[in-house]
Amino acid sequence: MSIAQYVLENAEGALRVLSGYRRQEPPADAKRFAGRRSASGLPPKVDLREWMTEVEDQGQTNTCTANATAGAYEYLMKRHLGDDAYDVSRLFIYYNARTGSGEEEVSDEGAVLVDVIDGLRRYGACAETSWPFDTDVVDEEPAAEAYTEAESFLVEDVQLVPTDLDAWRSALAEGYPIIFGISLYDSFYQHRRPGLVPMPTPREAELAQHGGHAMLCVGYSDVDQVFIVRNSWGADWGDRGYCYMPYAYLMDPAQNGGDSWIIRQVEVLDEEAGWGEEESVLTEPGTFLAEMDDETYGELVDAMGDVAFERRMALLFVAVASADGEVEDAELAEAALLLQPVLDSLESSMSPEKLLRKAQKLYDGDDGEDLVGETIVLFAEHVPTDVLGSLLGQLRQVVEAGDGEDEDETEVLDAIVTAWQVEELVAGGDDDSGEDASEDEDESEEEDDEEYEDDEAEDEEEDGEREDGEEEEDEGEYEEDDERER
Repeated sequence: MSIAQYVLENAEGALRVLSGYRRQEPPADAKRFAGRRSASGLPPKVDLREWMTEVEDQGQTNTCTANATAGAYEYLMKRHLGDDAYDVSRLFIYYNARTGSGEEEVSDEGAVLVDVIDGLRRYGACAETSWPFDTDVVDEEPAAEAYTEAESFLVEDVQLVPTDLDAWRSALAEGYPIIFGISLYDSFYQHRRPGLVPMPTPREAELAQHGGHAMLCVGYSDVDQVFIVRNSWGADWGDRGYCYMPYAYLMDPAQNGGDSWIIRQVEVLDEEAGWGEEESVLTEPGTFLAEMDDETYGELVDAMGDVAFERRMALLFVAVASADGEVEDAELAEAALLLQPVLDSLESSMSPEKLLRKAQKLYDGDDGEDLVGETIVLFAEHVPTDVLGSLLGQLRQVVEAGDGEDEDETEVLDAIVTAWQVEELVAGGDDDSGEDASEDEDESEEEDDEEYEDDEAEDEEEDGEREDGEEEEDEGEYEEDDERER
């Protein structure tokens, strides 16, 4: 059973036809992948791109399944043989997948992943030079010499990877890229920032029509909550041929039908190759600000209005941390660590702790919820999508630094995710996530205000012992910062 043909169009009018991935239920007796490590033993980041071959372009053919599988095969060969690895013939793989499925007449209408992989097990794969990628011969049988050559390069083991986050992370951490099929929508071809794929919008998710496409997952980032995915539309697409897809997208059974595979050799690969520290693969807010030219930064300052970017960012940290009715010290400490690079990039002398205190005052004010909603809208309009993705990861870090993410905090984060990924937002703070963030605080609002006032009084008393009038200096300092930024 194939997914109907679906045409994607980007802002420049370029078209991509999706009809190459033909989804089929995996065999009941398929060998299942089982990771050798527990979830707690997995690294925060894996990136196997170092050992991937050049990203190729399938053109207007329906060879996505063969391209994804060839990428995984070439990766294994490069890991074993080094830089002079085998360049695999995609059309050889594609042809044998279609004849192996029992089709009487071969045509360029896509293939089933199981058939693609079975063809590699039966016939192997010849070199690209022996059967080159030529759209004029996409349905022709390869030469006999190509089959003779391919016999030396058979795949020895194939395993089905369940649609489970820890299973995918484990397979990648062990050094095995994942061949998979996924449902795609218009937003896949229209991302605002090269390579960062948004979640399907609510409107798209409700549509019965979508496109099926096969790609290769080559890494992940826990900080960003994204998988690193290799496409087959050439190196000019996305981020040099790759994209970043949210965990929630690829782990959604409604989008991922469980047709995901690894191919492996008998020899165990060096597991820790490609492992990385807990750092973002996206652009962090501090880097985003530091790399701005003066004109662009001036436009951002104007767009933020009377409340500066860094204070709005601190306000979001406070909003998500407050969603469960209590801002924990551990959450504030984590937020301070994440805000410091932003302040450094602005050459601000203000401490992140002081910035958070000021943001808390804004949030507790009469217009606090509206200001949160306005901030979400302004960020969606003026901050690149990959920076928003990094900021979302930081917001999750803040709530997880406390007692973990609860339902109320999840609701607020989900509202922000939705707001930052729909194409049209109403200016002026129509997003209601600010209301969600403070929903559970209504009953204890008066008590929280009293506690905060007590804390403020203690802070002022201690500050007075060190230096009279420090609060006035702080306010003056912040006003100077605001003036400098504007």
